[in-house]
Amino acid sequence: MATHRAEARREVAVRSGRAEARTALHFAREGHRARSRGPDPDSAGRARASGAREGGHARRRWPPALRGVGPYALRRVRADQSGRAVVGIRQAVEPGSVAVHVPVLLDEVLFLLRPRRGGWVIDGTVGMGGHAEAMLERTPVEVRLLGIDRDPEALARAGSRLARFGARAVLRRSDFRDLDRVARAHDVRVAQSILLDLGVSSPQIERSGRGLSFQTPAPLDMRLDPDGPQTAADLLNGLPEAELARIIFEYGDERYARRIAGRIVRRRPLRTTDDLVAAVRAAVPRARWPRRTHVATKTFQALRIAVNDELGALAQALPRAAALLAVGGRCGVISFHSGEDRVVKRTFRALASEAYAELMPAPLAPGADEVRANPRARSARLRVLERISS
Repeated sequence: MATHRAEARREVAVRSGRAEARTALHFAREGHRARSRGPDPDSAGRARASGAREGGHARRRWPPALRGVGPYALRRVRADQSGRAVVGIRQAVEPGSVAVHVPVLLDEVLFLLRPRRGGWVIDGTVGMGGHAEAMLERTPVEVRLLGIDRDPEALARAGSRLARFGARAVLRRSDFRDLDRVARAHDVRVAQSILLDLGVSSPQIERSGRGLSFQTPAPLDMRLDPDGPQTAADLLNGLPEAELARIIFEYGDERYARRIAGRIVRRRPLRTTDDLVAAVRAAVPRARWPRRTHVATKTFQALRIAVNDELGALAQALPRAAALLAVGGRCGVISFHSGEDRVVKRTFRALASEAYAELMPAPLAPGADEVRANPRARSARLRVLERISS
């Protein structure tokens, strides 16, 4: 009987610890609110309910520092990578920088991924260099960054942005699925942190002239790598209607995927973004157009993912990234689409074992302030995997 009571008390403590951790991470995003009001009891209650639903499955994957702790454990937990205790997560988060390209979930990424000692950080999707710049600004000079991207225009802008860091920043053009090969080529044996931001930046969408934006007339290209084998026009004009519908539904979560695919086939050949927008507008009933986003948003997203094989690259990259982590190192992935998040969640949970653990049982989302300032951040989700043993 005493054993059962002890186990029950431990289960309550674990669930309370999870709730406290998730509540504190929420208030880390809403820093000024947290300092003025303190924790919201309703928010904590919702977190506890979520923790109860996760049950033992999530408990096995909670990092060792947070296992079996009570509701006030964040006053002594080493939740960052500094090796020292922090008094509440909200006090360890520093405000993010503002740049032309605003990196998503910047405070959370810096807090959860930045190393406090020397070593390598790998940004597998360095893009415009927003996360990379902030990481180098807030880490010791012994930390070096390997930035990888397949878009030569984005890589050139990142190079200009990171030039002031000199030899600390190394940039290479490659697909992030090959990050392990690129790391070996630069004698990077292990990494303290790895980041994959799966979104496409606003400048890439709006200024590239590659057909990524439905707001600007352009050829239907959509390749992030200009040397890629196929364009969006190739898919739209060559694939069977059923395959087009599958792509639009699975990669775009578009409920009218079949109607859109049928309209595309009837309007072939499609050559420009205006052609595709017109097909989508004609397929979706006017009363069903979304209020907050463009009616063609999901279709454009689905085609971009298909053209660049983004989910295939992600599935290959995640196990390779995990293998590169040093003990105590972390891999963070920011996804923007349910299909991407599914791949990340399943891979992280498959890897979770004696060697790896998910840092949080549920992904982090941007706070209301960030979404107001950057509406494209609204669908971002951050998951983090930690290597806990060799």
